[in-house]
Amino acid sequence: MDSTSRKRKDGPVPASGSTQPAHKKSKGGSAGRWKTPHQKAKIAEKVELGTTLAIGDQGIWVTFARGMKYKAIREFQELCVEYGKTMYGIEPPANDDEIAQGDEHQDIEASIEAELSSMKSGGKADTNQTFKPVSSGVECLFFMKTMDPVQPGSLAKKMCEDARDCQDQRQRKCKYINRLTPVVNMDKATDKGIAKVARAVLSPWFELKDEEKGDADKTEAPPSAVPSPPYTYAIRHNIRNHTTFKSGEVIQKIAGLIDAKHCVNLSKPDKVILVEIFQLFCGISVVDGKEWEELKRYNMNELYSLTPVVGKKT
Repeated sequence: MDSTSRKRKDGPVPASGSTQPAHKKSKGGSAGRWKTPHQKAKIAEKVELGTTLAIGDQGIWVTFARGMKYKAIREFQELCVEYGKTMYGIEPPANDDEIAQGDEHQDIEASIEAELSSMKSGGKADTNQTFKPVSSGVECLFFMKTMDPVQPGSLAKKMCEDARDCQDQRQRKCKYINRLTPVVNMDKATDKGIAKVARAVLSPWFELKDEEKGDADKTEAPPSAVPSPPYTYAIRHNIRNHTTFKSGEVIQKIAGLIDAKHCVNLSKPDKVILVEIFQLFCGISVVDGKEWEELKRYNMNELYSLTPVVGKKT
């Protein structure tokens, strides 16, 4: 077959005396060479999505400014490390200072290297890390997983109190974070899962009905527990990327567990039950109703916006 009859896709004719076909251009990656910020972000996204939610998790759902995902995650991580030390005496990991000094892309590379190292050592995430961000795949939302001794409700409340008490916006600790929603416990978003996590989280605050008889459930409470005061309550919920249960069904399931001595009060409840259903999981926490409203429902951006800039003319 002469050169005129060669198919175009075969490429140019090889050099004289060579029997090997011409090499095709590589369609692969950059083989370790320099990558654009967009390429790095794509790699980091894949690594971050490798960390998922699980039954028994606790932490804080965080909403943030649109288009600021990695800046918001890094900002909240640094905030958690700071409060972890001041509130719980948790010393930050040795490499945190180095990461904080780098730019955003260096932070991404460091997280990738850490993830790869953990995979090589056994394929498991670092369970000793107290604060671990989990990407939701939903715009403007991620979950900050926490571990004991951190209490998500107390942590979110303290952060919001400090934002409210900040006297100068130039001293604000975060720019991209909006609302915080603590989660004390998490289970599957099924009939049994919602009932199980609700009983575990609500029992310190409310008397609950027996699952079968409908009477006040006193057998599950610790022997030293005193009868619960007749708190009023309201249920506030978010349902994201979930189609099994509707809003009314979730409210009825949780309210149906609470003894009749506790009445619903949607305007000024003593306690607010926060319910977050995301994909296959349901997380719940209980917060003080008055404090939650005073702290703008834990919206840090709104709390900081209440603070006048020192020296600004009005």
